[in-house]
Amino acid sequence: MDVAEHEDEEVGKNVVKKENKVEEPTDNEKVNEEGTQSKAGSFLGFVPVPVLRVCLGYIRTSVGFCRSVAFVCVLVSICFCRSPEREMKVDFDLVKEFGNGVDQLQLSFTNQTERFWKILKNRGLAHLRNNNPLQPLVFLLAAPPPAHEWVDCLGTKLAEMLDPRHKRNLASIDGADQERYPGDKVKKSMDDFLMEKFLDDHRVAVIHRLELLPFPSPLLFHSYCDDQNAPHKYVAIIFTVHLPEEPSLSLSPKEAEATVEKHLSKQVWLRDDIDAVATLLSRIANTVALMNGESSDSFKSYCS
Repeated sequence: MDVAEHEDEEVGKNVVKKENKVEEPTDNEKVNEEGTQSKAGSFLGFVPVPVLRVCLGYIRTSVGFCRSVAFVCVLVSICFCRSPEREMKVDFDLVKEFGNGVDQLQLSFTNQTERFWKILKNRGLAHLRNNNPLQPLVFLLAAPPPAHEWVDCLGTKLAEMLDPRHKRNLASIDGADQERYPGDKVKKSMDDFLMEKFLDDHRVAVIHRLELLPFPSPLLFHSYCDDQNAPHKYVAIIFTVHLPEEPSLSLSPKEAEATVEKHLSKQVWLRDDIDAVATLLSRIANTVALMNGESSDSFKSYCS
């Protein structure tokens, strides 16, 4: 029994020595634990290389995905949270200035009807007071021959009242300057011009001599004056048209105003796309103001 116990004791000591030898760290592992000579001493040093590669690839993919999500969120916040006041901040002073300005114009343009001033003033004030307009303010100012020289002046004066900050550099296009160019190129240049001006916080654009713009360039204004999806709903767009003759005196004021749309569709754009012209006129001819000629000296000095 003593010999057996002695042998068991020797075997036990040998097992303990082997276990101690296995658990004894190598010099390299000691250095790793101290963290002085190898990066493998970190936790990642004990992770198998294939597993480590997979983990790092997953991390890079996750970071890229998170960055993409963050970028999309920023874009969404810009598109949906941007206040419409950035495009046109409407305040009481502008409303008051426009109303008073139209009253002053009425004192200078003495040969216009009450209906003429009511159309301009009421529509303009309604738009300026609306904090969430569905479409831009659109005026179609038409003039028979006796009023040709005054209608463009009136359009400019109205624009100055609607956009006093840009009084010296109004966004203005003259059809007489564009009629000799190809219609498609004119359409593109006008689009670029108006987009730049409206993004620069211009409140109004004046389109003089609409009837002289080469087709199909006028069709651009179908989108700008759309009643639901106009890109800039807080702005005003003022068109002027020179009629070839005065409407018949037998016509009612409403019938006389309707001759402007007939002139554009039946004479100016008769040979062009009928459906496209009809759609365009449904957007720009809702507020027609038909002007009379003027002869007072005070008015001439006002527009000089």
